[in-house]
Amino acid sequence: MFSERWIPVSLSLMLVACGSLPSQSETGSNREAFLDVLAAESEACGRYRDLYVQGFETNVAALSESDSSLKARAETLLKQSTYVLNEAGIEQQDCSRPYCIIKPLQNGRLESWCGYRIAADQGEELYQWLNWSEASNSAYSP
Repeated sequence: MFSERWIPVSLSLMLVACGSLPSQSETGSNREAFLDVLAAESEACGRYRDLYVQGFETNVAALSESDSSLKARAETLLKQSTYVLNEAGIEQQDCSRPYCIIKPLQNGRLESWCGYRIAADQGEELYQWLNWSEASNSAYSP
């Protein structure tokens, strides 16, 4: 039996519970904050990241296909990435750079993946991964 005196207590508990839930604007706040950091970095950092990822991906393709021309192209892209920073007087550690990994596939083929590890907003995981293409499209447009 529910008495009338419990109504104010029940309402109070519901309001307290609602206040402790994350608001809609906080959902993805770590991701949004990280994208803001990327967008605030210099254009040289953005160009450096673009060239670095292109160079990494091209190098993985060269290894996968045993293609010396792709290998040379990868080396050129990676040299250009550091050249951009040198010209701007910026050190590599002053720019955010994505993690890039090589994923082995069947028959000796290789594939690459690049992205960022950022603190998770919720759940049991400590980190969440942000795909490079999503981050580069959201934060920087060359």
